[in-house]
Amino acid sequence: MRQRRGVRGWCVLVALAGAVGACETARNPGGVLVDRISPTIALSAADTQQIANGLQFSVDASDNLGLKEILVTFSDPTIGQTDTIFNTTVTSFTKSTIITFPANSGSGGSITITGRATDGAGNFTQATTVVFLSNVQALTVDLLAPTAPAVASTGKNILVQVHAQQLGGLARIGFIIVPRAAVVDPTVPPTDSLVFTPPARQPPDTTYTDTLTVQPGFTTFTVTGFAVDAAGRPKLTNPVTVTVQTPGNDVTPPTVSHTISSRIEVNDNLTVHATDPSGIKVMGFRVDTALAAVPPFTGITPLKFVLDSSMAAANLTTVDKVFALALPLSDSGLPKSVVIRGYACDLAVARNCAYSQTSTVIAGSAPRPAALMAIGASGGVDTVIVVAGTTHSLPFGGHIADAIYNSNRRELYLTNDVLGRVEVYNLATNTFDPNGIITAGPVPWGIALWPVDTLGTYDPNRVVVADAGGTELSILDASTRRLLWRQGLPNFLIEKYSIQVLSGFIRAVITVHDVSDRPQYLGTVCRVGGAPPNCDPLQIYAIYSTTPTQSSSTPFNGRATLRMEKLINSSDTTQLFGHLFWELGALGQNVTGDTLRIEMIRPTLGQRKVVLTACKQVTIDFGSFGLGDQTFVRNTGNFTHAFVGEGGSNIELSSARVFAYSAKKQLISQANSCTMGGAFGIPESGTDDQDFGMSPGVHVSDFISNTGVHVVSIATNFNGLTNLVRAGTDSIYYLDEGLRLWGTSSVGSATPGMDMNYNHNFEPGPSCTVNCGGGSGNINERMVFSASPDTSIRVFDTFFFNQQKKIAIRDPIIGPLRVAFDATSAQQYLFGITTRGLVVVSLPTITNINPQAPRRP
Repeated sequence: MRQRRGVRGWCVLVALAGAVGACETARNPGGVLVDRISPTIALSAADTQQIANGLQFSVDASDNLGLKEILVTFSDPTIGQTDTIFNTTVTSFTKSTIITFPANSGSGGSITITGRATDGAGNFTQATTVVFLSNVQALTVDLLAPTAPAVASTGKNILVQVHAQQLGGLARIGFIIVPRAAVVDPTVPPTDSLVFTPPARQPPDTTYTDTLTVQPGFTTFTVTGFAVDAAGRPKLTNPVTVTVQTPGNDVTPPTVSHTISSRIEVNDNLTVHATDPSGIKVMGFRVDTALAAVPPFTGITPLKFVLDSSMAAANLTTVDKVFALALPLSDSGLPKSVVIRGYACDLAVARNCAYSQTSTVIAGSAPRPAALMAIGASGGVDTVIVVAGTTHSLPFGGHIADAIYNSNRRELYLTNDVLGRVEVYNLATNTFDPNGIITAGPVPWGIALWPVDTLGTYDPNRVVVADAGGTELSILDASTRRLLWRQGLPNFLIEKYSIQVLSGFIRAVITVHDVSDRPQYLGTVCRVGGAPPNCDPLQIYAIYSTTPTQSSSTPFNGRATLRMEKLINSSDTTQLFGHLFWELGALGQNVTGDTLRIEMIRPTLGQRKVVLTACKQVTIDFGSFGLGDQTFVRNTGNFTHAFVGEGGSNIELSSARVFAYSAKKQLISQANSCTMGGAFGIPESGTDDQDFGMSPGVHVSDFISNTGVHVVSIATNFNGLTNLVRAGTDSIYYLDEGLRLWGTSSVGSATPGMDMNYNHNFEPGPSCTVNCGGGSGNINERMVFSASPDTSIRVFDTFFFNQQKKIAIRDPIIGPLRVAFDATSAQQYLFGITTRGLVVVSLPTITNINPQAPRRP
């Protein structure tokens, strides 16, 4: 009886507490059932996000009776948490959240978001999602060694290696052992971290390595890497558990595994992991060209077999070693299938050896275990594809907007608009200069070389960069990596001019559009002087597009313009010359439209003048005069022409335009004055600057009529006779100097990135009379290289427009693509930007399957 009363008393207490519950006894058959149904919760977020846009995610939760709390936490504790508590009955909950970060935030990398939904009865459900928050300021820390599964032995050593990177510098890097007594540090003095003391410059990229000796009495211990950046923000790695074993009489081979990509380059790395309680003596790898090659490999010569015994003296039980494959294959013979195996031997008396028993194929493949094999047998075998090119990571990441190759210095210059620097890749050493060029401006974008003559010679040391973070062009000295001067750019007022007659009075009505935009893409051209083909030193020009500013008034808000600036280091306003290309929108005289007037202002130099008067009676359509917000500009190899393609996100497909420019044609600036509105009208005066080298509007309209598509990239050849547009969703369009369309090639995607053979001197139309295009006449040079999302470079003939070759590379091109000739090695190279960095491909000679183009009689 007492026991029964105890049960009834418990039920009363629960009821008094207000909980939803019941005691299913004979005395209470109709009681309320306990809520045992857990709520549901789901998190959704983009896999990769830029920190500038904030951390964005959505939460969806529901419960059959009612939610009590939604708690969201983050693996980065500096972000904090979000907590939603419900005081009323809510059965469903949906919310999108954006967490913003300050400009100098150190958050970034992989962030795990955990959501926990709890109902009124205490039931809960958790959901997680992982977001990679891209932030060049973020502190990243990786525990390079040991890696799981890690094995150690009493009295033997274990390697600890921690890597940290932070653009603003590091204050400390090290590791944590739990329990600490499980190991001793034989270094003198014993230390588990490195400390960098200001005011000395703190390194932005550091790897700390230490060797520890395992002590008796422990079966496991954990290793955690950590780092602290210059601002005092710490970050930890995930811990790795090390299992302590006893060697004994070891006749068992090491446990060996390797990690490799499914598509590799000849200089890619292979990671081999080996563990053995007796310690590791030898590690290596083997590469064969046929899967039939199996141990003992009698009579079979491997493509490469590397053994390294440098770790024997370290007495390590767990070793991770990265090997550079350095395969003896050239780009011309690729792609090619090869078989990869890792290899290791232990320090036991029997010297037990084994090839990989397990392997991990990355780039979309999951770890793939293989059965354990006898000593000397094969296991963990992977057939992978060796593709063309070698990839080089950017020194500190970022984003590449444009690139140009300088054959004189064997250097490729790449504008990193995110980090505000020009990256310099040296082809002779196949390395990036870690310092780069940091004097180009906060947002370097377009880049071009300095013309010397119209045969293709350029100044080996001068480079021109458009600073989209200011209103200037930066002229750099490539040899000293310093700024020579900043070419301040003018502001242009684009004005609609009209005459009104009111009650017998005449007045001029000028509607002003201030388009003080910043430069974006650029090309350089020159006009020859008295000693052809040499450029006149006072006739070097930059043709540049602009990136629109939001303050511009309609219809120029979000729309760019195309301009020209004479490159000269002078504060004398009479020496300076700037031009806004109104010619590309001119409709002609006596055509319905608006009268255009342009003023140029150089505020710093106190200059303001009319550079196109209303007297000229230039008529344009103001609604369509502005260009897309990403308008591409390229110059020809001989610096006589430029080619422009209107791109971006704010233009309609039907209005995409391209323009061709020739520096061989006349450029005039002449004074003009008149009286607008008749003899008793309004006086007007200034200069009428006109460049006859810009495509007239009728040529532009012809291109639109035959294409009418969105432009994603452009290319022009050495002499400007062939101009290419990558446009629409799947095509390359081939245009002549007059923008007449001659053919198309289907490339299957809208991937940007395209360039022609460096010596391309041909034309797409049937106008040739001698060697069909000039230059060498070698049709093997009549090629264009275009990026494809299927990790390849597709090559087309620019006269017959059919595909000639497909060059396989490891990663798809996502940024600029440039083809250049290196005079030192007499080799043509392709440079492209991928998600992993810069890929460099040694281009093979491609035999054109087509005949020579027919000659004009």
